[in-house]
Amino acid sequence: MVDMNNRIGQDSSPDSNVSQPKWTEEVGLQTVDADGLFRSVTVYIGQPSTALLALLDGGSLTEISGSDYLDCLIQARRQLERDGRLLCCRGARPDVHPSGQLRQFTNGRQAYAHFLDARGEAPETVDVFGPASPEDVVSLDDQRTAIIRAWNTRHPGNQI
Repeated sequence: MVDMNNRIGQDSSPDSNVSQPKWTEEVGLQTVDADGLFRSVTVYIGQPSTALLALLDGGSLTEISGSDYLDCLIQARRQLERDGRLLCCRGARPDVHPSGQLRQFTNGRQAYAHFLDARGEAPETVDVFGPASPEDVVSLDDQRTAIIRAWNTRHPGNQI
């Protein structure tokens, strides 16, 4: 946890006297719990060359680092799910999953939205931090199940 009295937007490099912005983007999102109650959270996203984000939730700030943005998002979702809440972002939809190549090229920032009805069409590419409706998001376990089911439907001879 980071004390909210610290300067969130600045990171001083030891090689320079000039402060560099630590967070390049701020995204306001909602969470929803099983009772349908909404809470606002803010996701601060680090520079594209890093895999760092911060989750501001009810006055407490948690910094999360990972191998890429998607890994950070998964960690943030896991933390919220422990509190019984789902993050209302496109990366939490059951039909969203990256390919390895797209994940590598976008540092995990974009993923494909696969639609079972749209066979043969190129899938839509979405920002995993884009907002999503509460009725469109699922838990990490439910998302994994949906992705495996979709794969097995599209590839009956090569089931997971």
